[in-house]
Amino acid sequence: MGKVLLLSLFIFSSSLYAAQTPKQQKIDELINVMNMDSMVDSMYAQVEGMMKGMSAQMGVKPSEQAIFDKYYGDMTDVLKTEMSWAKMQSTMVNVYDKHFNEEEISDMLAFYKTKTGQAILAKMPVVMQESMQMSQNLVQGAMPKIQALAQQLGEELQQSRNQSN
Repeated sequence: MGKVLLLSLFIFSSSLYAAQTPKQQKIDELINVMNMDSMVDSMYAQVEGMMKGMSAQMGVKPSEQAIFDKYYGDMTDVLKTEMSWAKMQSTMVNVYDKHFNEEEISDMLAFYKTKTGQAILAKMPVVMQESMQMSQNLVQGAMPKIQALAQQLGEELQQSRNQSN
């Protein structure tokens, strides 16, 4: 019975794979070569780092840590459920199918199979995380000026409205 079930699953999955276009098959291979599922896992690690920083920024006291940890755990559960690789995979295939032609997919596949391509895939999450941190720092540095401009805008709009009345 188990062998029949296993054989049926194999035939079913093979027929699904065969129903895909060659381009979609290449996209699936590209997604595997790029280890997109592990990229999603690294996203959770980045969120964890941000949450630790958020705890410090919010000034969470030791007596409040349990409350914060529960929130963090609940949020992580939601992310892992709602943004799981299983939910993203078919959409990701569609995005690649929509924006890249078959030759581009083939070229990316060839590149990401190289040593350099694999190095880029391995290093890119850290590069993106550091880039985002740098951007956040720049925005934080600009915030006083942005707030001053927003305040000035508010004052000038109020003056204009007062003159119109």
